[in-house]
Amino acid sequence: MVFDRFYKFFAKFFIVSLLSLILPNMAISQDLINSGTINFGADFAAAPNQFMNPDGSKDGLNVDMCGEVAKKMNLNIEWTNLAFPGLVPGLQANRFDAICTAIFINPKRLKIMNMIAYVQWGEGLMVPKGNPGGIKCGQEIGNDESFNACFDSLSGVSVSVAAGGTTNKHLQEHSDRMAAAGLNPIKILAFDSNAETIQALVSGQSEAAYVNDPQGAYYINKNNAPFEMGFTKNNANRLAIATLKSNDKLANAILSALEKMRADGSYTRIVDKWGLAAVPKFILNPS
Repeated sequence: MVFDRFYKFFAKFFIVSLLSLILPNMAISQDLINSGTINFGADFAAAPNQFMNPDGSKDGLNVDMCGEVAKKMNLNIEWTNLAFPGLVPGLQANRFDAICTAIFINPKRLKIMNMIAYVQWGEGLMVPKGNPGGIKCGQEIGNDESFNACFDSLSGVSVSVAAGGTTNKHLQEHSDRMAAAGLNPIKILAFDSNAETIQALVSGQSEAAYVNDPQGAYYINKNNAPFEMGFTKNNANRLAIATLKSNDKLANAILSALEKMRADGSYTRIVDKWGLAAVPKFILNPS
């Protein structure tokens, strides 16, 4: 009789524990394109955010970060590799469940997507070593106007940038501001990927490359390349994992997974590994 009671208790405990793992997965699976699997869209030509190793394996900040998110959600993971300009249209066309790439939060994107802030960084200018163009300024981090002199020194200079992203938008805004003030605009060369943006500088097609800080630093350090960052941390902003605006359940599940990662230390380990700044709080659709 004692054994029967113990057996019943153990069986009940096992079932409850199993359901606690399965039910959240079943609930969120209803909001996925393929049940039991979360498919993230990303631009894998954007090291160190996400990139392909020579052996064909995927690597980078977001491979680690969203891989751990999937684990915390008890889901398998798949990736869809698209150049950055195709990611938001791809999400809207239901080609994948969420975007996990280097995408900044801005008001326009918040109108069409749920965005969960998870890391932060800024933008900077990659130039040949020794900074032969003398690109410098007395910028103050967090004061965007203090960077105006940085961009003014790019008057008439050819600068490569990834098309369709926030870096392209900010570079064009400064070029327009300079033209309105009577300066020669920046000669902006827009490319489909960050890799092409940096390659344009390497090949001499452009005189500088405007990139996200970690991307420039990663390329220079990994390749011991003869370049340096002329300035960094302009428009310091938060990156987001994004879902369709209509998919609140998935967005909140991702946020919950990130909170579990902070609690068990895996979030901090990933951020430290890739040299990024952590966000003090995970926020869905921050203003």
